[in-house]
Amino acid sequence: MSETARPSIATHYLRYTIGNVLILLAGFISYPIMTRLLSNAQYGVLGYFDAWMLILAVLIKLGSQHSVVRFYPHNGDQDAMLRFGSTFVLYSFVVSCGVWVVVALVLAIATALGIVPEPIEAWIMLVLLLPTVCISYVTSFLTAQEHSDLSVRLNVAQRWGDVVIILGVVYFISRTAAGVYAARLISAILVAIVGAIWLLRHVPMRWQERDVRRWVEGVRYGVPMGANELAYIVLGFVDRVMLKQQLNDFVPVGIYSIGYGLALTVNGLLHAGLWTAYNQVSIRVYETEGPKAVVVTKRKVLDVLIYVVAVLIVGTLVVGPDLLLLLSGHDKYRSAPVFVWVTVIYLSSGLIGMCASGLVLHKRSGTIFMITAVAAALNIVLNFFWIPIYGYMGAVYATAGCLIGLNCAQFLFCPRELRALPSMRSTLLACALAALVWAIAHFTGLFGLTGHLFRLIAMGFLTLFGFVLPALALDRPLREILYGYWKKRRAGQL
Repeated sequence: MSETARPSIATHYLRYTIGNVLILLAGFISYPIMTRLLSNAQYGVLGYFDAWMLILAVLIKLGSQHSVVRFYPHNGDQDAMLRFGSTFVLYSFVVSCGVWVVVALVLAIATALGIVPEPIEAWIMLVLLLPTVCISYVTSFLTAQEHSDLSVRLNVAQRWGDVVIILGVVYFISRTAAGVYAARLISAILVAIVGAIWLLRHVPMRWQERDVRRWVEGVRYGVPMGANELAYIVLGFVDRVMLKQQLNDFVPVGIYSIGYGLALTVNGLLHAGLWTAYNQVSIRVYETEGPKAVVVTKRKVLDVLIYVVAVLIVGTLVVGPDLLLLLSGHDKYRSAPVFVWVTVIYLSSGLIGMCASGLVLHKRSGTIFMITAVAAALNIVLNFFWIPIYGYMGAVYATAGCLIGLNCAQFLFCPRELRALPSMRSTLLACALAALVWAIAHFTGLFGLTGHLFRLIAMGFLTLFGFVLPALALDRPLREILYGYWKKRRAGQL
């Protein structure tokens, strides 16, 4: 893809946002059905093994997906692409399969010793890891090439495939966690086959062209990034494992997972697409134009992001419980505070993380890992003491402190020339408008409405007239950023 043909961050983000909306729609269809068909205990089994799946996926990949993105030869010729594909795609996947075999042997021994709870789910989860790793390599290559359009299509296809197959299995065959995992396996295999076929057609690779020394160089970068990913997973998901171990019950794991899962969906709608779009463009901009150009790009993103985060936080505080109860049913009311807390935590930490981004550009993966590992260790310690006292909310409090601390530490370690903050004007205006909307909703009881759906609709109108329109009217740079993007879209420049 030529430099002139490369989409901007805004275009990538628009694509990822559309994809995330479609994924979110799939979640809104499946979430209320799943939460009603599965008990808290079965949801707890899902949350428990989902945590293990995330951990094992990181171990199996050895950080290779990060190497694919960071070591992609942007200015390379066909020979460079052949060496890249043979080394970072083909050879890395073979190594991952070898690690998977080792994990399978360990699980077989643990199963024989009778120390694996729910062994059927454990084995289906393990088999599911192989197509999941394959899909990860495909999406990493698409990210490196800035094919956000294809990446979005693949992710949306997988999510909707999950929804259709999972709902069919759970509703008609088995209302258990094992049924959910079996359905996920079918969907993942289908998507992995399609992705592998595309990759083989578009990425030149031959086994004899692999460069093991270059792969080791990639591992030196990727393993700390993978370790950081593992630490981040421990930070965000080890609480499910600890809830089960300390309370000896899958029910609190289910309560926690229901609220946490919806919070991740909301957070993913904003930050997942934005981070993918920003990272793939910022690496290219840094390599070709330098740090000053990266900071200019980052500040434009932050001056818009501060408004989005502010309005989502106030919306979560006012009608977050209404959204969860509308989707999951009133019997899942204990998950509402989990949803509100975790959503606010992730939205806030995502904003701070964008300000602090920069260590990846300096390839300081070891520093990133150190920071995340400390936060993950602290999370384990806090969970150990707080879960027996506060139950599943203890895990929420631990997550809150550690995530905010993680992003603040990343800002302190971020190279000075890559630090950036949203403008003071945008920050003050966003906070003031958010406070105004919250005050109106609080002191009027959201106009006295009680039905969940009516409260959500009313909050939408209040946000439009109390936040969005005033922000556009009062912040001229915001209008110019959005209008400039709109003009480029109309001119076909994005």
